[in-house]
Amino acid sequence: MSLSTTATLTGAIPASQIARRTMREVDLAIKVERERLVVLQDRAETKTAWLIRRADSLWNADQRDKAEALASRIRSQPGRVVARLSTTYHGCLHLMKRWSYFHQKVVSKKFKGELSKSDHIMAHCLLGFPANEWDNEESELNTEAISRDDPGWQVAVQKQLREVFARELRQLTELLKVLDLENKEAQAKAKVGEFFDMDPFLNKTEREIASCERCIRVLEKERLHATKEEPEVEAALADSPSSTVSADAEEAPVASPLL
Repeated sequence: MSLSTTATLTGAIPASQIARRTMREVDLAIKVERERLVVLQDRAETKTAWLIRRADSLWNADQRDKAEALASRIRSQPGRVVARLSTTYHGCLHLMKRWSYFHQKVVSKKFKGELSKSDHIMAHCLLGFPANEWDNEESELNTEAISRDDPGWQVAVQKQLREVFARELRQLTELLKVLDLENKEAQAKAKVGEFFDMDPFLNKTEREIASCERCIRVLEKERLHATKEEPEVEAALADSPSSTVSADAEEAPVASPLL
C-alpha cells in the first residue's frame, strides 16, 4: 500500500490496524497453503508406501501385464511394438514365448509342412512386417521355392522354418541376459521408492508439492515486507499535514458565544 493512499485513511483506520490487517490476510494464506502441503505430502507418502509394497510382491505380474498390453497392438504396428518389447525383460519373455510356440510347432511330429494363415501373419509381425504387407518372394518364411513333388518337401520346409525360429530365440536369449540384470535393478529401486518418474500420480503430486512450497516462500517474503513497513507507515502518518491539521483542530479553544 502506498504512503499517499494510507494517509487518506487517517481518522478512519489507524495505520497499525491497516498493517496488521494486511499481515493477517497473509498469515491466513500461509496457513491455508501449509495445510494443503501437509495433505499433499501425506498423499505422496501413502502412494509411495503402496508402490513399495506392490514392487515387493507384484513386480513381475505388473511388468508382464504391461508387456502383454503392448503386444496386443502388434498387428497394427509390428515394427514399433517388437522394438519396444525388445527393450524390457518381460517384453523379451513375451516374444520368446511366441517364437517358442512356432518352433515347437514345426518340430512336432504333427507338423504337416505348412503354417496356418493366422500363424503365418503373426510370424511376420514378430519379424516386424505388417500383416499382408510383405513381399512373399523375399520373405524368410516363404517355402514356395521348395517343390511339393519332392519327397523331402516336408522335411525341407520344416528345416527352413525351424532355422528362422531358432535364430530369433537365440537372439532373444542373449538379450535376456542383459535385460534380466536391468529388471532386477529396477525392482530393487522400486522397493526403496526410487520410481517418481515411473508413476503418473506420484509425479503430479510431487509437482503440486513443489508449487505449494514456492507459494509459501512468496507469502512469507510478503509478510516480512509488511512487518518492516508497519513502523514506517505509522511514522509517516504522524508527520503528515492531515494529521497536524486534525490535531490542531482538536486543541483549538472554542470561542464563547456572545450574550
